[in-house]
Amino acid sequence: MYNCERTKEMKSKYLVLIVAIVALMMAACQGKKEGPAKSNDPFQPQMTVSPYDTATVKQLTNEFLELVKNEQIDEAISRLYVLDGDEVKPLPDAQKPECRFWLSMYKVYDYRITNFTFYKETDSEVNYELIIEDPATKENPARMNGLIRPVRRDGAWFITLANSKTEKRRSEIDSLRSL
Repeated sequence: MYNCERTKEMKSKYLVLIVAIVALMMAACQGKKEGPAKSNDPFQPQMTVSPYDTATVKQLTNEFLELVKNEQIDEAISRLYVLDGDEVKPLPDAQKPECRFWLSMYKVYDYRITNFTFYKETDSEVNYELIIEDPATKENPARMNGLIRPVRRDGAWFITLANSKTEKRRSEIDSLRSL
């Protein structure tokens, strides 16, 4: 009928299996450090960002693009900064006319943020798309892509232009794309 010896043998095999699994799990956890590890992979971000960072950069970008959409170009320009060594400074007056020219070249009907790349505090980017033809009159209105480079200094985020030199060098993100 019912074999007690066989049942005891099965229970002991399961017990050994469970003990082995627990031991393997404990061994795998030993030596792990708390917090995120820095990656040596050049394609992986070299900084840690929180949901707060993402929300802040998204808000700054939306405010900037909304001003451009509403043709408040000078106000939009006032939101732009440059990185000068370790200092974040407002966009210099000498750069404002060219910036004004490019931002007012097309009527912006709408926009959307398409991607965030957080690589380093001084080397990140936000890609966006501008709709530059009236969607009410065109089934597939013309679109234009752009990007800005957010910079984090002392926990505060600032947006810089894509052509501004982050840390006085070409963006590492651009270098990685060429590999």
